Amino acid sequence: MHNSTNIVKSAKCGILPLLSIIIRNACPTPAMRLSTNTRYAIRIIFELHLANAPVPLASLSEQTNISQKTVENIHAILKQNGITEAIIGAHGGIRLCKPLSDISLCKMIDLFDDGVRFVVCFGNKSNDCPRQHICETRSVWKTVSDKISDVLEGVSLESILEQYRQEMRQEHEKQIVIRCINRKGDITP
Repeated sequence: MHNSTNIVKSAKCGILPLLSIIIRNACPTPAMRLSTNTRYAIRIIFELHLANAPVPLASLSEQTNISQKTVENIHAILKQNGITEAIIGAHGGIRLCKPLSDISLCKMIDLFDDGVRFVVCFGNKSNDCPRQHICETRSVWKTVSDKISDVLEGVSLESILEQYRQEMRQEHEKQIVIRCINRKGDITP
């Protein structure tokens, strides 16, 4: 069995050896998962970005397939954090206030998921784990969570949307090649 000194030494060798040691020796179960509200919030932000104009709440709900109540709740949090705003009037609705490049995946996780929690017993909210003061791996969980947060801070919603678009272009190109393979005279790469 590894003691905490060996775990910290392993961290210097890279994240994969560290994770294998942690998973073998840890009591808590991994809990890194995005909540539905985080995924919905990102979907709403993308829809507002594509609209490039205020979108009525009912329309936004229909376009994203998210209930109006949930859209309202998510908008309230996004509005408090300066990401969206409500425009009142005949052509009003919810509007995006920031460019996608200024909104990080880490920010979304902080707003809707209590930050990055690599394990159940570690996160931004209070920890009621009875072992928290004697846990041999607590500092490692913090290190891993901080490193994951740093990576996610560098992932903007703009880069996510751009990656999606690039994957769709590649998929579309594959479909075109597949359709052309069986025709006489077509040259395929």
